[in-house]
Formats: sequence, C-alpha cells, structure tokens
Amino acid sequence: MKKTYKYTFLTMFLALAFIFGSMAAMNFILYIREGQLLSESGMAVVESPVRPWQGWGDEPDEKDDGKRYSLTAVQVRDAMERWNKRLGETLHDPVEGQISMEEAVQEGEEWLISMGIGEGEAQGADDGLKFVKAALGVGIQKGSSKVQLEPYYSFWTVHFSGSYTDAVLYLNAVTGRVWRAEVTLYDNLPEELPCEKLECFVEMAGLKVTDDAAEINEEKTQAILVVEDGLLYAGLDYQNVVLGDNAVVEYTNRELLHDRYVVITYEILTD
Repeated sequence: MKKTYKYTFLTMFLALAFIFGSMAAMNFILYIREGQLLSESGMAVVESPVRPWQGWGDEPDEKDDGKRYSLTAVQVRDAMERWNKRLGETLHDPVEGQISMEEAVQEGEEWLISMGIGEGEAQGADDGLKFVKAALGVGIQKGSSKVQLEPYYSFWTVHFSGSYTDAVLYLNAVTGRVWRAEVTLYDNLPEELPCEKLECFVEMAGLKVTDDAAEINEEKTQAILVVEDGLLYAGLDYQNVVLGDNAVVEYTNRELLHDRYVVITYEILTD
C-alpha cells in the first residue's frame, strides 16, 4: 500500500512539474516574441510619397551657387499641373534634394521684399510681417498609386501675416522658387492691377518671359504673360472686395473695421 502511494505521489509531482514547466516555457517564448515585435515596430519606417533626388538630368542651378537643382520647363509644367489639380495633400518630411523649412521661410521672406509686399507694415517688433507656419506636401490625385513621385512634385506652403497684410506662398520643394502666391492687403491698397510686378514674379520663379506684353482682360482684373515659349503662362488676378459699413475683418488676433480689402494672386499656369 505504501508503495502504491509512493508511485501516485511521484506521478502527481511529475505531472505538476510538467504543467508548470510548460507554462514557464510558454511565457518565456511569448516574452521573446513580444520583444521581437516591439523591436520590429520600433524600426518601422513610413515610406515617403516622394523619392530622393536621383542625380540625373539637370545640374545644380548656377544662380544658387550650385546648391540646388534647376528644372526644365517640362518638369515645371508637370509639377504645376499636378499641384493645381490636387484633391488634397499628403504631408511629409524633406528628402534629399528638397529644401528645408528654414530655407523655405527665408526664400519666402526674400520674395516678399523683392515684390515690395509688406512695406506698409509698421516697423515695430510686434507689428511687422511675420512667419506664421509652413508645411511640405505633395498633391493627392484621383486614383493615385503608391508609386513614389519625383521630389519636384512637392511644395512648401508658407504663411506670413501682419497687421495689414496676409500672404500664403507656394514654393517648389526642389528649386525653392515661389510659383504661386496669394496676398491679401488691408491697407495701402493698389487701385489697379499691378501688371508691372508680373514679369518680376516670373523671373523670381526661375522662368523666362517670352512675350513682354501681358494680355489684360477688359475689367482689368486679370493679366496673362506667355512664359517659356508658350509652354507655360504666368497669371495675375486682382480682386477688390467691398464690404458693408459694419463688416469686421479679423486677423492677427485683432478686430479692425474695413470697408474693403484687395486679394492679389500670382501663379504659374499650364494652360
């Protein structure tokens, strides 16, 4: 009888040892697997919608001391055509060959100075035209695939604001040039279409004017200039917005009364 109890106890002991041993082994395996999964997820990289500059095609732009690449008129046309037809934007970090946020802001500031925008702003520390925000993105198209695009399809959107001026600039991420600008003026309003600045806009966009004479509509609110032998166009739009006597325009955390304001848009067009 004692021998039977001995074997029964030994069997139960071995069974319990097997059960607890299996549980410990399973926990150890799960721990190792968890560590692998965490390590793998930690190293996961979200693929950019654009590829780095491939080093083919154009040489660096001599006007930028060889630091940036120039684009052909065809590349400019393709980039602007895709951007103007976008349904939305996919934001991403700069890749090789694209300018940084700091460079985009600096280029935007220099563009505003060259175009004489913001000159009417007060010179005080709190009232000058200042940088607000910037974002880099590529346009989302209907039926877009996941194939990476060339880096020149991305644009920096840079916003500046002041007491009497608001400007949103769109800079190509490779060239750093402003290819579209939306400027809203609340003071020192131009009384007519500033056609004299359209050619300056084209030159600063890194493009060549083909015809010096701009085509102006009858209302004198729009002007078109032929660029790059007709492959591209430069457009200028002037909107004089008249408000009611009690209208309020709110900007830069202030509320000021205005009876009107002007919106001027410069842009590179493909057709």
